[in-house]
Amino acid sequence: MANKQIVFADRLVGLSLQNGLVRMDLAVNAGQVKNKEGKTGQRMEVTTQLVLPLDAFANAVAMQQNALKQVVSRAQQGAGKDKPEAKTEAEAEKPAKAKK
Repeated sequence: MANKQIVFADRLVGLSLQNGLVRMDLAVNAGQVKNKEGKTGQRMEVTTQLVLPLDAFANAVAMQQNALKQVVSRAQQGAGKDKPEAKTEAEAEKPAKAKK
């Protein structure tokens, strides 16, 4: 049985399909660099290539889409709890009723 390896990546920087295999280049931030125009950008260093059969890649994409839907749903639910209810202009002008 193979040992589990944990790989950290800041970004997916390359993706190619060759002979039914999907090759994904994963990179980490390797500092800042200036381009010809003098603008600062991030230099990425490829550290790992993940290779998957096409069907496994399609399954991984479906799993990621499902996870993204869950994250968006949770964010929308959380945003609704944090925001006070919006009042119409007429409601905002009414004095608040005293509670007994």
